[in-house]
Amino acid sequence: MNTKKNDSGFVSMMSSGLSLVVLVAALTITISLMASSATASSLGPSNAQRRALATTEARRLLTFETLPAGSTKLSAWIRADGPALLGSGGMSGDPDQVHLTQYFLAPGGYKAVNWLDAQIPKGGSHLGSGSSAGPGSDNVSWRSYSFHETTTFLTAQLQYSMLITPKGDLGLRVDADVTWIPRKSRYSIVPAGATKVVVIVNRGLNVKSGKVTTVTITDRATINDFLSHVDQLPALNPDEGFCPADVLASVTLRFFDAGSKRPYAVVDADSGGCGNVKIHQYTANHTLFGSTSVSGGYDFSAYVAKSLGITNWTGMSPA
Repeated sequence: MNTKKNDSGFVSMMSSGLSLVVLVAALTITISLMASSATASSLGPSNAQRRALATTEARRLLTFETLPAGSTKLSAWIRADGPALLGSGGMSGDPDQVHLTQYFLAPGGYKAVNWLDAQIPKGGSHLGSGSSAGPGSDNVSWRSYSFHETTTFLTAQLQYSMLITPKGDLGLRVDADVTWIPRKSRYSIVPAGATKVVVIVNRGLNVKSGKVTTVTITDRATINDFLSHVDQLPALNPDEGFCPADVLASVTLRFFDAGSKRPYAVVDADSGGCGNVKIHQYTANHTLFGSTSVSGGYDFSAYVAKSLGITNWTGMSPA
């Protein structure tokens, strides 16, 4: 009897322990999924969603096109009416771009061109114009228009390309180009929980003395504020053009867990130039498990420096 009772009790304990393990595992999975969901939400739409949004925007832009009276939409351009129109358009080959094209034929020739020159598509702003011609080639003129940028789209443009056909009609090609900024990497989101942040301001090549300032922060509110600003940094602009002067100044933030001698995340922001920001994340034994680059380094550096009362963080004033 005692043996059976003990056996029964042992089985009951095993059953309770197994239930507890299952419950803990379920909670762990749920918390993990919640964290993943929060991270995905903070990163914004996926690249597939951005492409879909860009396609919708490109189609919308084509509804704003202005057309001369009597215009006929063509399913495809007729090469005999001017092959140069097939090679026109604003397509850049950017993989993060949606490009839609429509062709039209309108009566009136140069009169129709003059009419188009006086029109601006709804919501657009004149971006540029020009023409191309050469021996044995068609005379193609073009007009481009930009549209208001959003947080998702980098550029949204319409371009008109026009030529006069051998019969004296106007051939018109309308290109809608929408380029989006790719989604940020998950490594751009730095996990919370830091108990210490070491901020290092390097004023770069222009400063001879007092080049580096180091500040250690343990105030939780300030740490969380800096983490929030890191997570909100914009994606790297793939079409970055001219950049301001760069003396290699930087603002680096090293985030530490409690009791850790090595940072679990390092954020290195360029204070000048194009303002790129590199983010590195590490495991508990300080093995690098992910890196990415974002933008917004100048504004981020300015915010951190102002919060800590640090001057000449750009390094542009010699010292």
